[in-house]
Amino acid sequence: MSIETWLAFAAVSVVFLASPNRLTMLVVRYARGQGRKSVLATLPALIFGVLVVMGAALLALTVLDDIVPEILDPVRWVGPAYLLFVLIRLWRSPGSRAPVADNDNLPEDKPLRIMRHAFAASALDRWNYVLAVAVLTQFMPLPAPALDHALWLVGVFLALAVSIWILAALAAPRIHSHMRRRIPKGVTSPRHHPVLIASGSVTAGYRKIAA
Repeated sequence: MSIETWLAFAAVSVVFLASPNRLTMLVVRYARGQGRKSVLATLPALIFGVLVVMGAALLALTVLDDIVPEILDPVRWVGPAYLLFVLIRLWRSPGSRAPVADNDNLPEDKPLRIMRHAFAASALDRWNYVLAVAVLTQFMPLPAPALDHALWLVGVFLALAVSIWILAALAAPRIHSHMRRRIPKGVTSPRHHPVLIASGSVTAGYRKIAA
């Protein structure tokens, strides 16, 4: 693959990883709530989850290429439009993915539970698989993608992901403040409804008392 294609893949990866997506904002939330040391739990789980997603996507593309290769042509055509749609949606509605309150409650506080939550957020979200297929079809040399080529793509993506997630954890307070400023006043998502926030606060308080 040419250096131009590698640079294009790296650029697409950076744009999506640096956007207010669910995984990056998960790193930010835990870094704010549990401290920067939380990356010791979130990063391994997210890396493993990404490996599962990328591996499954590569396997699916290989199988489709062997059975019904003609189906990959429409995927290549639709892929760029889908990627653009996802990117615009991420930047236009960051409030649904970012914490809006200084006392935003985290679902887990123990390292193993944090790892389980981070892995589930990456490996059990079906849209991550759709996104992986949309990206890989633009850069994988089909038919018969070479294993070393696939490993390079996954390696480059993981290297960029780890770098961006570490930076996100280090800059978590600034990212949080920036995301709060971008949320229009008077606009709240169901996840941040006052009743739900109050219920979360009561639950968090009960957990502390029970502990």
